[in-house]
Amino acid sequence: MSDISEKQVRIGVAGAGVFGRNHANKIKSNPRATLVGIFDLNAERAEALASELSTQAFTDLSAILAEVDALVVATPAIAHGGVARAAIDAGKHCLVEKPLAATSADADILCQHAADRRVVLQAGHQERYIFKAMGLFEVMERPKFLEATRVGLPSIRGADVSVTLDLMVHDIDLARILFRSEPVAIKATRLAGEPNNPDAVEAVLTFEGGSEARFLASRAAEERDRRMTIGYAEGEVAIDFIAKSFDDGPNFGLHPDFATRIPDPMGAATADFISAILGERTVAISAADGAAAVRIAEAIDQATRA
Repeated sequence: MSDISEKQVRIGVAGAGVFGRNHANKIKSNPRATLVGIFDLNAERAEALASELSTQAFTDLSAILAEVDALVVATPAIAHGGVARAAIDAGKHCLVEKPLAATSADADILCQHAADRRVVLQAGHQERYIFKAMGLFEVMERPKFLEATRVGLPSIRGADVSVTLDLMVHDIDLARILFRSEPVAIKATRLAGEPNNPDAVEAVLTFEGGSEARFLASRAAEERDRRMTIGYAEGEVAIDFIAKSFDDGPNFGLHPDFATRIPDPMGAATADFISAILGERTVAISAADGAAAVRIAEAIDQATRA
């Protein structure tokens, strides 16, 4: 293992799918990181991506962990908890794609083990960087309501967990920050899919003071739609994530050039992960926040079955 004090962090990627490729490219392009290799249980997939990126393929998790300082976990969500726990218990820093784990129990275990071993554990909620670039996190006023729609075409990617953990978890994380509290009541309805693995869900979260967040997430739609409306006393902020535009109704002085301010959220998350490993900053997106989003998503799924 390299000496991290040399300011060059040796990072591996677990998962040779779409997100694994994206993360590996960010690591490879970061001058402070060395992409050590790609781990995937499917040797053909691991070798194909490793060859594409001129790095090494691994099918043995312990083998890649012996060679790295840190691991990015971009496996199917159902495996996040097990892979990340193995890495943390081996003393490796981890950036785990959303959701942090497939269950709140596993998420809590990751948080505890990372704290015990004093390793960096960063949650992969990269959409926070978009809100930060807009200036939304600088608004001191709490919203009166929030409505979020996040729907996409049918896909097998992410289908190992509910649409709540797969897609809605993004909006859950953002709502927690904006409302600055945990929900006090949750109502939810399954619109499509199996009871234990819904493909479309509507949820209403009530926060302190009666403010509500209404979510619609679907991976069974005929077209993509990703919008959010945040209601304040002076007006509404209406965001179109696909068009990368928004309407600043309350005139908060938000930044319309947010897409150029943060053109690469995943790259920014990678840079922050490396900085945290090197002790230059605190963790950008804490494991505790990642676990909280999983806990709320799990409660929503339970509400759909009530």
